[in-house]
Amino acid sequence: RREVSEHVREAKSRFGLHNVMGKSKAMERVLELVRKVSQSGATTVLIRGESGTGKDMIAKAIHYDSDRAERPFMNITCTALQDTLLESELFGHERGAFTDAKVQKKGLFELADGGTVFLDEIGDMSPTLQAKLLRALEERAFKRIGGTTDIRVNLRVMAATNRELETLITEKKFREDLYYRLNVITIDVPPVRDRRDDVPQFV
Repeated sequence: RREVSEHVREAKSRFGLHNVMGKSKAMERVLELVRKVSQSGATTVLIRGESGTGKDMIAKAIHYDSDRAERPFMNITCTALQDTLLESELFGHERGAFTDAKVQKKGLFELADGGTVFLDEIGDMSPTLQAKLLRALEERAFKRIGGTTDIRVNLRVMAATNRELETLITEKKFREDLYYRLNVITIDVPPVRDRRDDVPQFV
């Protein structure tokens, strides 16, 4: 227990809200919302902003300033893996579920129970996986690949994107029902050009 607490203290010192740089009015509004979200019971958060605006830092600040801090923070980039591998990373698989599944594997949703899963670049997730993610968010339950039993978890799921999800919905590339499920609380991280008062701090 002491080792866990020391790990959490170290993580908070590195990733807590106090480490998110920005004193401009634009960032003050963002950080105030981050404070409220971290202390709330919100289980779904959408973080939007251009590449390089620090969406991952915002996600970590929410986690490590919340009562979930002692539980895992798991993050994955949705464009990093092909569909089958990404599904396995998220939800796990049973032994023999596919050719290379030689042992049972727990996914990030299961490993992060009680904590947070951060899905970066959610706008690039395939429609097939979007449907499975929607079910997991609605029911707080999922099955491992090849599994028959529901696994129930208590998670905060945060998703980030630099894409216009509304446009992707119009183009039939992103599920509208998943968008509304994710878009319960939205944090828009402004680009540096809209927060020039923060440049000296960055320097």
